[in-house]
Amino acid sequence: MRRIVLLLIIISGCVHTAQAQRDAQFSQYHMALGYYNPATAGKTGNLDVVALYRLQWLGWDNAPKTLFATADMPFRFLNREHGVGVMLLQDNLSSIKSSMTAGLQYAFLKKAGKGTFRIGVQLGMISLSDDGTKVILPVDSLGSPGADDGAIPTSKVGSKSFDANLGIYYHTDKWYVGIASMHLLEPQFDDENYSDYIERTYNFVGGYNIQMKNTLLELQPSVFMQTNFNTYKVNVTTRAVYARKYSAGLSWRVDENIANGSAGGLVVMLGAIFGKIEGGYAYDVPLSGMGIRNMGSHELFLKYRMQLNKPKTGKSKHKSVRIL
Repeated sequence: MRRIVLLLIIISGCVHTAQAQRDAQFSQYHMALGYYNPATAGKTGNLDVVALYRLQWLGWDNAPKTLFATADMPFRFLNREHGVGVMLLQDNLSSIKSSMTAGLQYAFLKKAGKGTFRIGVQLGMISLSDDGTKVILPVDSLGSPGADDGAIPTSKVGSKSFDANLGIYYHTDKWYVGIASMHLLEPQFDDENYSDYIERTYNFVGGYNIQMKNTLLELQPSVFMQTNFNTYKVNVTTRAVYARKYSAGLSWRVDENIANGSAGGLVVMLGAIFGKIEGGYAYDVPLSGMGIRNMGSHELFLKYRMQLNKPKTGKSKHKSVRIL
């Protein structure tokens, strides 16, 4: 545990001088941990299926759209607990550039102290594509099209590459903490008409559950950070959960680019659980940066939970329905 804490401190310190950009952004990151950290696969003990859709910068033409879906569950093998999951991400950065990621996840569990230590890996494929047919070249002062740029494709091009993520996660009944590295091998995309690569990124998440005395209210403060050592993103969130069914929260986000300055925003979140279904909505209010020129971002999620291990119940105290 001392080594884990030391590593968390190092990562947290680095976050003050950097930020992530190629990875998808989710305001409700607590519902998308399966994207950021494969060690969370199977952590709830249930079969969980999550779908999350984000529409960013409403009001802009060809605004970014992101669809994320994941399914994970625990399983027991050789008298040990494990977690397994599958994830899919479609990220349309614009009408020109998009990416798709598909991966399989495995997590190894070990009881440690009052909680559970997990280490997980994700292996999969990632594809990048550019639609050069939709590129509009600038015109000169006479209204004639500018010269073609050899770096800008004029047709639909793309490439695929192997991708891998690694993460660790520790959780108890009251708190959790995790760190992960995405794109470990910094995948390269090269073919006859296309060349690109994705930098390795790191993320950190931590949170605490505070049960208010003599009430049905629970507070869940948390923090999430991403970095590639050139830019960083930080989300600081507080959610209030009532009767373990209804939730509302606020989040403050800072998106810092060392070269171009920072941007910030406020996120408002609402959620509810109805039986096996949980849903939530988040609205990002831009307060600075280029985002202030649009109508904000919207995010929706749905989660289906299937209990795998039915709770044990004792025998009925009534021997006959006639004496009820």
